[in-house]
Amino acid sequence: MNKCNDVMEKYLSLDKGERVPLKITLHFLTCKNCRTQARLLRRAERSSVPDSSKLTALNDAAILAVMQKIAAKNGGKKNPLSLSKWIIGGIAMAALFIAFSVFEKPGANHPLTIYTYVELAALITAYCALFIRSNMDFFVKKIDTKRRPL
Repeated sequence: MNKCNDVMEKYLSLDKGERVPLKITLHFLTCKNCRTQARLLRRAERSSVPDSSKLTALNDAAILAVMQKIAAKNGGKKNPLSLSKWIIGGIAMAALFIAFSVFEKPGANHPLTIYTYVELAALITAYCALFIRSNMDFFVKKIDTKRRPL
């Protein structure tokens, strides 16, 4: 019984969401009393905590107040995603890349050609990185941030 008390003390001292150590898990597998107590504690916790997964209506006063503060802070302007400049820049960069490869003389100054292609690769990488950085909010919205229970 003393072992059960020690195991339950260690179990109760764990932070929420922290993994249960192997020693405690093994004890729960062999001790029906402790396993039942842990299950009842989890049920009690779930029933006492309000459900945070319920959706709040978009016309809720708190949400509207926060949105108005954000709008006032931004001066009421919206930040629409404009891809036209990025597309034009990408087409121009691709056209210059193709023009260089068409007008290059085969075999002429081989090291210079390698340096030029390395610079073009760096330019394309920087272009893509700047595109992602400047449109980060668009990419963040596309990432699935829902956590799945363990």
